[in-house]
Amino acid sequence: MIPIGSNVRLNKNKKITAFVHVEKAAGTTLNHILRHNFLLRYIDVRPLFKESKGLFLPKDLEVAKRILPGLSCISGHSVTASSALYDLHPDIQFVTMLRDPIKRYISQYQHRVEQKGLRLSFDEFLDVEKYKDFQTKKYAGENNLEKAKEILRNRFLLVGYLEAYDEFLVLLKKALNNINFNPNYSHRNRTKNQGAMKGFADIHMERVIENNANDLALYKYVTEELYPNYIAEYGVNFEKDFEKFKTNLQTNKPPVVKRSIDYILRVAYIKPVTGIIRLANGKPYKGSY
Repeated sequence: MIPIGSNVRLNKNKKITAFVHVEKAAGTTLNHILRHNFLLRYIDVRPLFKESKGLFLPKDLEVAKRILPGLSCISGHSVTASSALYDLHPDIQFVTMLRDPIKRYISQYQHRVEQKGLRLSFDEFLDVEKYKDFQTKKYAGENNLEKAKEILRNRFLLVGYLEAYDEFLVLLKKALNNINFNPNYSHRNRTKNQGAMKGFADIHMERVIENNANDLALYKYVTEELYPNYIAEYGVNFEKDFEKFKTNLQTNKPPVVKRSIDYILRVAYIKPVTGIIRLANGKPYKGSY
């Protein structure tokens, strides 16, 4: 029996790490970790062409490589392993993070209302199809549980989940085979007052569970089948390395110089250039899709 994800790990020609960023699953924090480690080789990507239809496609990647020669890490809400990006670019290794589907669903509603100006009651939100089984659709390109499982199992270098975030970072450092990778972090983009929102959502919990049935099954698959396999593949040093990571978490932060370079690169170069390209191709200057 071939170990989970072994077809990815054994490919020595991988050159680009691609983070598939699921909304409200701690992706912003991981983006910062990746930025500070890959620095001048990292881009937060988004579709550049009108025909992309919300997906980051091979032609978008070719432009990104010209914008930043030496590109070796990308991240974005529009990145997916179910698109032509996987088929046409065997040099890409995908990583991702899931989150408990109920908590993620509630957090997405709260974020959309408070940060994005969504004008829907929670009752109305429950009827919006695009938010149902959101994680399954993100990975499979459709609401197909078995397809999502197959893609996560065979196309991803590593699949983590928020509730085991620190363990995921230890696994990621080894999976990337980079002894200088610094996985230390501080939380970013956290939704506030989640407790109050959850109390309100509890009233509708039956509908919430129904709307996330496939996501709940996918989450169970990752936490109970994929993840234990990653730990086993890591070997006997996992617990020791995990304890070392926790000890150093607050004392080994990226230096100010790195954070400054990252900020200048994003704000003064990447965002303006990609925004202008999007405008020229009939897409809005701003936006993740």
